[in-house]
Amino acid sequence: MTDYFEFHEIDDSDVQMRLFAQTLTRYVKKWVKGLPANHIADLVAFHRLFIDRWERKKNPLQIISEYDNIRRAPNELVHDYCTRFNSIYNAIPTNIKPPP
Repeated sequence: MTDYFEFHEIDDSDVQMRLFAQTLTRYVKKWVKGLPANHIADLVAFHRLFIDRWERKKNPLQIISEYDNIRRAPNELVHDYCTRFNSIYNAIPTNIKPPP
């Protein structure tokens, strides 16, 4: 598959962005189609743009409260706890984010 991408000069992240975009529906799909050509440089930029536009926004104080009160649930896998922790930590606005 890599040879096919290289032969046709297809960037792997470009394919990933296009595949992701195909999974979108309604308003989100309309939003992606409305983006200017060559507006997104890579998958990371696409992810950030998508999250900035479509992520549910919470009050920063609510996020800090969740962060302060996060505890591992009984029988929760460490991996699941870490994922949940990172999700909350990454949602904290940069200007009030505690050090890692």
